[in-house]
Amino acid sequence: MISEFDMGLRFDKKPRKKRPTPERSDLGNPILTMTDKEIFNTFASVIDAPEASPFLKRIAQAGLVAMPEDKAIILKSWPYIFMQYGPHTKKYRP
Repeated sequence: MISEFDMGLRFDKKPRKKRPTPERSDLGNPILTMTDKEIFNTFASVIDAPEASPFLKRIAQAGLVAMPEDKAIILKSWPYIFMQYGPHTKKYRP
């Protein structure tokens, strides 16, 4: 089989970024590097934010009482919560 390098499609030999697999589901995902306190505060920030929609507030309420695996599912399913209210944002309330 001819490689991409041999075909002229890749001119450098840097390895490609690996894709997440079941063995490495958190690869490249900043959400799972959050501590439990940061996850709690992220959900609490959504609930306290006056501009958050009622839907997001209900999702955050569910996140506060969810099991750890379910919290990860919520944050993966709605990355908007992390992007708008996560520890790296101005809307985050510690």
